[in-house]
Amino acid sequence: MFAVRCLSAAMMFCGVLVVGCGEGGSGPPPKPEGFKVSGKLLLPNGSPVTGGTLSLRPETGLHGATAQVQADGSFTLLESGTEAVVAGKYFVYVRATNDDMAKKIPEKYQESSEDVDSDVVVDITGDTSSLEIRLKN
Repeated sequence: MFAVRCLSAAMMFCGVLVVGCGEGGSGPPPKPEGFKVSGKLLLPNGSPVTGGTLSLRPETGLHGATAQVQADGSFTLLESGTEAVVAGKYFVYVRATNDDMAKKIPEKYQESSEDVDSDVVVDITGDTSSLEIRLKN
């Protein structure tokens, strides 16, 4: 009799587990709508960052963005391989492609300074082709 009760209780427990794993747990939520964002990346003196990688890390959330910085400082942000950057506030970091440029970029923006929060934050709110990001001293 005890074995029957234990078996019944175990079957009810398994039934609750199966019912509890309904349609709501079918993977991560869909990515929010994104925006096409491009612009120029500038050093503190106003001259362009001449090549490198621009990384935007979200203040909150999971969706960061990156861009290859061209010789004139221009960039187009990408997120998950698309030109659709999720709205929000992002900390700015840069990885220079050569030593001369790396010396001009303040340490707090170097991508290797993960323990330091950037003091340049961009707020993505919609499509733009003229976002100007200027690093500070």
